[in-house]
Amino acid sequence: MPRTLPILLLAFLLGMLTTFAGCGDGDGDDRDGGASEPIVDDRYAKAGPTSIRFTDITGKAALGGVNHSGREGVKEFLIEAVGPGAAWVDYDGDGLLDVYIPDGDVFSNYELIQVELAGGKRTRPLLRTPGARKEVYLDGLWRNKGDGTFEDVTEKAGIHEERWSFGATAFDFDADGDQDIFVSNFGPNTFWRNEGDGTFVDIAAQVGVQGDPGTWSTAAAVGDIDGDGRLDIYVAAYSDPAAEVERMRFKQAHPIGTPVSAISGRDCRWRGIPAYCGPIGLKGQHDTLYRQEEDGTFKDMTDAWGVRPRVGKYAFTCLMFDFNEDGLQDIYVANDSEENFMWQQERTKSGGIRFRDTSDTLGIKVGNNVSAQASMGMSVADIDRDGRLDIFVTNFSHDYNNMYIAKRVGGTGPVYFKDRGMQTMGQQVYYDLSWGCGWYDFDNDGDLDLYVANGHVYKEIDLFEKTGASFAQLNALFECMEPGRLGFREIGTKAQRHAAKGANTDDLFAGDGMAVEACSRQAAFADFNNDGRIDILVQNMNTKPTMLLNESQTGPTAQWLKLSLSQAGGNRDGLGALVDVRIGTGTAAIAHRMAVVRQRSFLGCDDPRLHVGLGREGSCDVTVTWPGTERATTEFRGLAAGKHWVLDRETGKARELALPTFDVK
Repeated sequence: MPRTLPILLLAFLLGMLTTFAGCGDGDGDDRDGGASEPIVDDRYAKAGPTSIRFTDITGKAALGGVNHSGREGVKEFLIEAVGPGAAWVDYDGDGLLDVYIPDGDVFSNYELIQVELAGGKRTRPLLRTPGARKEVYLDGLWRNKGDGTFEDVTEKAGIHEERWSFGATAFDFDADGDQDIFVSNFGPNTFWRNEGDGTFVDIAAQVGVQGDPGTWSTAAAVGDIDGDGRLDIYVAAYSDPAAEVERMRFKQAHPIGTPVSAISGRDCRWRGIPAYCGPIGLKGQHDTLYRQEEDGTFKDMTDAWGVRPRVGKYAFTCLMFDFNEDGLQDIYVANDSEENFMWQQERTKSGGIRFRDTSDTLGIKVGNNVSAQASMGMSVADIDRDGRLDIFVTNFSHDYNNMYIAKRVGGTGPVYFKDRGMQTMGQQVYYDLSWGCGWYDFDNDGDLDLYVANGHVYKEIDLFEKTGASFAQLNALFECMEPGRLGFREIGTKAQRHAAKGANTDDLFAGDGMAVEACSRQAAFADFNNDGRIDILVQNMNTKPTMLLNESQTGPTAQWLKLSLSQAGGNRDGLGALVDVRIGTGTAAIAHRMAVVRQRSFLGCDDPRLHVGLGREGSCDVTVTWPGTERATTEFRGLAAGKHWVLDRETGKARELALPTFDVK
């Protein structure tokens, strides 16, 4: 997201080659025009046609869920420019993935008040809805009907969520076999407990995870932090919108009681025109870490466990996973225009839990330019297939995305990361303003490809020529050519528009789904028709989502399988486990690692099943390192392709789970 004038001037004075997203002054490109075409990697210009195909089936899918992120067009405050993160979830247990889509709100529904702080000597501003909303926008639950379409079952499921929602995270918090849904809101959060009969009940207040009414929560990550067998929740938070509205009310001399919608937030300048401010200069908020107690309630352990920096930041996406393989869950947080966090979990001699931010020593605090970037979306994957988990982070336009490749000192020592984003594909995404992202084997050839959702935050950018960017943007798709060498080529419509010299643009065609041009935010990945190919749901600002069907080639060179975990206790799905997959034999064998997590891309969550592309191989071997400091492992050999396998910790056996499949016509 945008950065302020002093920060950009400092970057310029330090001689940076690129500057990053500017609220107060422009976003670092040539204001007088002169934007050039991206520098395109030509190593694979003669690689031939891609087999990856995405077809736009938005009309067929009948997904509603028009997004309301503040007023349409020009935004007054930053909160209006963020958009939603959906969750893929099989809420009714029929084997077909459904989707929960958060919706936003508009400031005409709010009033600005002052509330007393503890002790009664000071007050703070607070945005609240006085009684019934003037305009009601609801989150939606969409049931997969098993024929390529979805139906709105929101009301039938007992879900009525009017709050300004952002992220949704689905997981089985009470280990009853049903997926529950945590929704991160501006204001009180919502926690939908699945009743097992197709309905949900909000238990956020009952279990203690509503949060402060003035907090803008963006996303939530889950895992078993303390090893007690119960799932805990980390909730990311951004800034205080009420503080910014109050600042503007006071500056514009509006009387107390002025409708929020009548207060302008465009107090900064972007390319010489008024624009909303932030995030630098806004009042950052603190994230919260909740521990689940024996009775199913949650206790705020943020201070006790040391997960509170000196100053609140602007957090978007968070991931909980064991990056250094010590059996303890760590938390990586993508902060907008501030340094990112890696909250590394440690244990004291007495067994106490303590977190320490090690992002600086690990090399994942900032990018190669040693300057904080506008981190938005995030994904963890073994990008180069070396058996270590890497971290990918998306950023603002006229910048590059981070590809933090995991290494070990001396090959076997402590883990550290090296940012290869600029060298690998930086120039090709330089003009993209990127959000949701996913590393998946879209063509099932045995390596990971990358999809990134793009869209600007300033509608005003369309008033300028030769910036290389626009408000609505094409999304990016990179096909993996040589994983060990981080060799990728961009394919799809965007790539066709700036193809490498000597490339045949027809070879880069990846389906009409890549021609969709919108102001996109999240991309949520799932095999929604269970045909063994990962499809994509893209959330767009102030309009309907886009549904992309994966129609890449199938056959003997595109084998696949799916994996789920099962274990006793409160963490039934084995969240936090590490899964090592071995494909093939001998020197040609491929070994790579997968993490079992519930937060990916941007604010939401993907298909809970692990998807493995096998290429020509008809089976693979899998080793699961279960969550916990004992680092217990189980090996499963000869898992056949074309099936969904559930790997059971207690029996040490894999069982096949039938997949209801259907064609989309």
